Amino acid sequence: MNKALQIAIDFRWLDHLSPGSGQFRYAVDLINGLVEAQSPYRFLFLGSKPEPIAEVAQVFAQSYDWKYEAIPRLNGRGWLYREQAQYLRMLRKLNINLLHALHTFVPIYPPVPVVETVYDLMYELFPDYSAAVQSREYRMHKWAFERFVTRAIAISKTTALDLSRLWHYPANQIDVVYLGPKLPAIDRVQRQEPPVILSPYNLEPRKNLSLLLRAAAILKASGLEFRLVLFGRAAIDEARERAFRQELSQLGLESRTELTGRVSDEELVRWYASSSVFVFPSLYEGFGLPVLEAMSAGARVVAHHASAMAEIVGDAGYLVDMTNTLAITDAIQKAMSDSFIGAEAAQRSREFNRDRMVRETLAVYAKALSL
Repeated sequence: MNKALQIAIDFRWLDHLSPGSGQFRYAVDLINGLVEAQSPYRFLFLGSKPEPIAEVAQVFAQSYDWKYEAIPRLNGRGWLYREQAQYLRMLRKLNINLLHALHTFVPIYPPVPVVETVYDLMYELFPDYSAAVQSREYRMHKWAFERFVTRAIAISKTTALDLSRLWHYPANQIDVVYLGPKLPAIDRVQRQEPPVILSPYNLEPRKNLSLLLRAAAILKASGLEFRLVLFGRAAIDEARERAFRQELSQLGLESRTELTGRVSDEELVRWYASSSVFVFPSLYEGFGLPVLEAMSAGARVVAHHASAMAEIVGDAGYLVDMTNTLAITDAIQKAMSDSFIGAEAAQRSREFNRDRMVRETLAVYAKALSL
């Protein structure tokens, strides 16, 4: 294949995110994986900062096939239209053959084929996001996506089906490419006593933490000894946290519950490995990265029987209706006594690897370029 072909990867809309966010990690894993794969293309990495982010800076210092282009994002009055004009001038100036958009910005009437990675369509599915769906930025992106994206990379079959069903994007132009994060090696860790039920502390309504609290209350009433450990701190505001504290008190779970706050990657791995069960009560995800992380650590996973979680877990965990408190309770009890499911989970997690993600992404580029 001709090394003269150049692909621009647009990271401008993500390089301000926390390095722990899923989309940020996806971009870093993809870039490092493409470098290791010695792909047949040259690459231009587009960022909004003067210098490339630290996580991939070494790529541009060491590889002739990778260049960095800083294009500051605009703001202020009419920024969206000025951004489009700036972007089109940039695309015409740069010698590229394909644009890979890693987030929700698609140029109108682009001079080259466009691939976009789509993570989820949760804004279309939950009323909490109705204002965002009506925003000019969202509507312009949806309009441009439907008309100018050559191929879409969906990070799960769930997202692919949503794209076809909700945005009427042609199914034959969607490629499912699962995330393939670089997961840390796990040392065997002894399970904690009393048993730990581990879950993210996220108060976004679709994350469904309230149902886990109710299941924990039933387990407590049954006489089971356990600690409920909630890690991280996401989608928190004063009203949500006050409601959470009230529910915790009403259910009598205050003495059983530990909020860790934000933890390092190393600490989180230890929690995954030492927990008796990892419960992911979310009702909808484009992928569900914490589920894969927990599985890689050999955790016994309980997750929703639908959405992308079911695709990841397969037969290597307990999939239940996360709107049914009794079903969650029963699954937690079964998982705690299952001595084999953790090993099966660790084995299945290895199917979602970076080499596979990179290989399948390169195949999408070839389709978009009609090679």
